[in-house]
Amino acid sequence: MNKVIPLALLIAATSASAAGLNATDTGFLAKAVRGNNFEVEAAKIALQMSRSETNRAFARQMIADHAKLGAQVKAAVAQADPRMKLPMTVTYKQWDMLKSLKTSGRGFDRMYRMQMINSHRETYNLFNQYSQSRYANAGLRRVVSAAKPVVHMHWNHAFNLAQ
Repeated sequence: MNKVIPLALLIAATSASAAGLNATDTGFLAKAVRGNNFEVEAAKIALQMSRSETNRAFARQMIADHAKLGAQVKAAVAQADPRMKLPMTVTYKQWDMLKSLKTSGRGFDRMYRMQMINSHRETYNLFNQYSQSRYANAGLRRVVSAAKPVVHMHWNHAFNLAQ
C-alpha cells in the first residue's frame, strides 16, 4: 500500500530533526558542561583557600559567568531536545585536580592559577572548534560563539592570578 505523507508534515519532521542534537552536539556538551562544572567547583574552593583577593575576585567572577553561560546552554539544549540531560559531574581527571587543589596547602594559588590557565585554554579551543563546525546545532552554536570572548577573557585573566 502506497501511503502519501502530507508535505507540511514532512517539512515539520525535517525541521525538528535538523533542530535536534546530533553526535557533534552531544560530544561537545559532554566536555563543555563538565569543564564548566570543574571551573565552578575550583572557584568555590578558591573562595575558601586562596590567600589572594585577586584570586578570590576571579573565583567570584567565574561562578557568576559560568552560572550565566550554564543557563544559556541549558536553554539552547532544552529548545533543541527537551529530553537531553546534561552532566552534573566532572571527569575523573577533573575530580583528581579538585582533590589536589583541596590538599595543596600553601601551594594553592600557584596550582589554581595553572589549572585555570589550562582549563580555559582547553575550553576556548573546544568552543572555537564547535562554533566552526557545520554540524553544530544552530541555537547552541550561537550561544557558544557569543561566549567565546568571555572564555578568552577568563583565560587572559588567569595568567594574572597570584601565585
